[in-house]
Amino acid sequence: MDISLIIDNGRPWAEVRDLAQVADDLGVYAVYLCDHFMGHTDDDTVSDEGMFECLTLLGALGPLTSRVRLGPLVLGSTYRHPAVVANQLTALDHVSDGRAIAGLGAGWQVIEHTAYGIDLMSRAERSDRFEESVAVVRSLLREDRTTFEGRHFRLRDAPNNPRPVQERLPILVGGGGEKRTIPMAAKYADVWHIWGTPESYARKSALLDRACEAIGRNPADIRRATGHDYPAGTDIAAAIEPYREVCDEFVVFDWFDRPLQSTVDDLTAALG
Repeated sequence: MDISLIIDNGRPWAEVRDLAQVADDLGVYAVYLCDHFMGHTDDDTVSDEGMFECLTLLGALGPLTSRVRLGPLVLGSTYRHPAVVANQLTALDHVSDGRAIAGLGAGWQVIEHTAYGIDLMSRAERSDRFEESVAVVRSLLREDRTTFEGRHFRLRDAPNNPRPVQERLPILVGGGGEKRTIPMAAKYADVWHIWGTPESYARKSALLDRACEAIGRNPADIRRATGHDYPAGTDIAAAIEPYREVCDEFVVFDWFDRPLQSTVDDLTAALG
């Protein structure tokens, strides 16, 4: 099981940089950043918590690291046109010498959409838009030209040049919706991610297996990733042991209000 890290974008840039470089030195599989513009609040009120934009930070981390993969976990599909996303991820792949991961999600945080005037749409419409967005991004990353006719997006003979460094820049689909997202992951994903306990993740993962089988795809073709937000002081090495039976990659959490060393200690313990 590979160990990855999601760094809190609310940290100062110097701390984000230092954590990413420590992770790189430790041999972590991937460093992720979330895609939010403010902190989450339980009552959906506007937060003053600082939050750096993830793709800009990931691009900055590319030349400052050498081994670790870099990606968003995950990009909200409502925030950017998929053609813009494909171009941004291609640039990230180049500045990181072929280490980008295309982490894609539907988007969900209500207050961000309300505060910035971005249409969150109904759940069904958002799922429709997300699926079209994933299809467009994947095609632009892998085909010479893309023509696409959907309800939300229309492309005509669209190039994406230069090409990514990776022949198949991995598409990570985030989300556990059983009616739409899991079948979509079966169709498009190279990696599938949701947060959860070993038990909840195993149940959802079995649904993905069945969705793959329904369309004639080998379930083993999709890498499985998850993680859990354990309280400070948890014996991480013991806590993650059950995950070894249900996933390929475990993502360690970081929070801006924890000492840097606390995250480094968790990461070190997880790596064994």
